[in-house]
Amino acid sequence: MAEAVAILGAGCRLPGGAGDPDAFWDLLERGVDAVGGVPPERWDADALWDPDPAAPGRIYSRWGAFLEDVQGFDAEFFGISPREARRVDPQQRMLMEVAWEALEDAGIPPDGLAGSVTGVWVGISGHDYSDMLMAAGRRP
Repeated sequence: MAEAVAILGAGCRLPGGAGDPDAFWDLLERGVDAVGGVPPERWDADALWDPDPAAPGRIYSRWGAFLEDVQGFDAEFFGISPREARRVDPQQRMLMEVAWEALEDAGIPPDGLAGSVTGVWVGISGHDYSDMLMAAGRRP
């Protein structure tokens, strides 16, 4: 017997400026291509580029689908000190924000979830931030 599933709220951060489900739907409806050049604040694509995909330590594309404002985070809202926030991977910071937004979208007060039958599904991947810190000689 199949169990019923209800999606009550959603949040997202996607390339092309889709910071919420409505913006994502708008991108889909308009057929927007969210691929663009590497933002200069991420890394120097020209310095790392090599047309040979097998060249070690190099990139062979200057393009990607990048999220905007990966450094922006309201640490105080989540009770995190500025010092600690600098070491938290941007994916984890965004996860906290998006999870909160999904609860807001659903109209669910977070303090009402304790002991409830609630599931959270997250799509996330990569470890670029920790790799970047390690390459700079800093521990994540």
